[in-house]
Amino acid sequence: MTRTIYCPGIERAISLRAYVRGIKLAKANLDAEFKQGLTCWWPCTGREIIHQFWEGVQQRINDAIPYLQRGQT
Repeated sequence: MTRTIYCPGIERAISLRAYVRGIKLAKANLDAEFKQGLTCWWPCTGREIIHQFWEGVQQRINDAIPYLQRGQT
């Protein structure tokens, strides 16, 4: 089973592997401009993408969704 995560910026689910690869790329290039962010469709810098990632992590922690139910729709 491939784990996926939903990205509102592109309105589809992507593999966790591609998600992590994108986060690492954004973190390595904070001032570069990317085609879209994690939560928006307009161009964002790597710094903005890392900020969106951090907000998503905090939201998932605070939502307290049981581990076995994460990623299910």
